[in-house]
Amino acid sequence: MTSRTLVAEFQALYAEVDRNNNVWRQFDNYEANYRIPRLNGVKVDGAFFAETTIDLSGYQMDDLTVYFRRSFEQLGGYYYFAWSDDGVLPTTGLLEQTIISSVPLSDDNIVSIIATESPGFIVNGGWTSTGGFNVGTFDRTHIIHGHLELHVPSSITGSDALDVAGFGYPVHVADNYYSSLEPTAADCLYCYRILLTNDVTQKGVLTQFTAPAKRVILDCFTDKEPYLEYMMRLARSYELANQV
Repeated sequence: MTSRTLVAEFQALYAEVDRNNNVWRQFDNYEANYRIPRLNGVKVDGAFFAETTIDLSGYQMDDLTVYFRRSFEQLGGYYYFAWSDDGVLPTTGLLEQTIISSVPLSDDNIVSIIATESPGFIVNGGWTSTGGFNVGTFDRTHIIHGHLELHVPSSITGSDALDVAGFGYPVHVADNYYSSLEPTAADCLYCYRILLTNDVTQKGVLTQFTAPAKRVILDCFTDKEPYLEYMMRLARSYELANQV
């Protein structure tokens, strides 16, 4: 048994509404490695995501399984909002999902996850039948690390009044972890940070937001497991990776 520390890093995101084209964009000169996802081939305005990977192929070559003890996150700064002179609506806010998965996510999965329910849970069929969402076929074991957050403006955290134009620092309304920390024999972990302004009308309300740099740390160890269990785990990881 050998202890390991695995790390996924995400840059800060500085976003604003482009008033000329009435779409969200990254600040000029502050572009990070985020892009706008597509749902059924159409860009989703107000959504951004970054992705990276953690290479486990060396462990797989040695027939080692990775076991996770715990996961946690670190932030490199603070969240910030600015809003228009229309003031803040009850729905104004920023949804955020941070996911480390043993299987990759498609753009459709990414939009569906941030707009509906966290991956690995039993999803209400109405989302797929009426909304055209594709949440994937994940169960909890695939989501090594999962964190859902909802950031909303608050007048009690050093912010301007919410009924006029202003800026301030949001607070958490939701701060939910759903990490499985299940062992994996996969050759790669897929890491995502997804952000979405949670109301399609917010281009007239929320005008800017900042999400600080984020780091996810996985405390783990590698070890051999019985041959049959390892081969079953390995086969399952390949099967799921090829479904996307």
